[in-house]
Amino acid sequence: MTARADDDLRQAFGQAEPEHYAWQTQNPAVADAERRLIQRAFLPLGKRVLDLGCGDGATLYHLGEPEGAYGVDLFQGKIDFASRTLPRCRFVCASVYELPFERGSFDHILVRDLIHHLDQPERFVDECARVLEPGGRLDVLEPCRYNPLILLHALTNRVERGELRSTRGFLVRLLERRFRVEAFRRDQALPLHRLVFHPKLGAPRLANSAPVRSAVATLEQAAEWLLPQPTWAYLHVRAISAG
Repeated sequence: MTARADDDLRQAFGQAEPEHYAWQTQNPAVADAERRLIQRAFLPLGKRVLDLGCGDGATLYHLGEPEGAYGVDLFQGKIDFASRTLPRCRFVCASVYELPFERGSFDHILVRDLIHHLDQPERFVDECARVLEPGGRLDVLEPCRYNPLILLHALTNRVERGELRSTRGFLVRLLERRFRVEAFRRDQALPLHRLVFHPKLGAPRLANSAPVRSAVATLEQAAEWLLPQPTWAYLHVRAISAG
């Protein structure tokens, strides 16, 4: 990773973000949408779960704080916050290129919104293959570059510029180097809730209004009819380790 890219990531994600975590897990509109998205992508869970790029821990929260699951993130501030917030899980500060685990330590790896930040995604996939047991499952959830909101996000945030390469073809080819791709699905045609109720770009308090939540939900449902699936916001790829 270049020094500039590393600095950009550290500036954007280097510290815990309690407000953002609360938005993901407690906001009346956002939390429900996040829970559905995460559970559709990652359930059923394996017995030995590893969440890579876990951030503040919101993914593991929405999965019910599975006891004994591990979360890994590059930044100690994130790890400290997640450790305090989700005591049933274990958290380790480490690079996803050099995971501090033995070969075959896990049977299920979760990856949410991480790959588009990596400048060596092939190396990352190799490390996933190393720590996943033969027959273990890798679930990847990434943004889709063709979605209008994702495209705007990428173009207006330098640290998110990697979203511009995030397509079905890119993810499938990447994973097929070491895994057998078993399933693919798209989710959330136009996640307006992420914009309308955003703590910086919108107004989170509007989610307390049932009419506003209903209006946003209605628009999102309409988008499922109007937008072709290749433009939906999230890509989920499920792959199996060949050992």
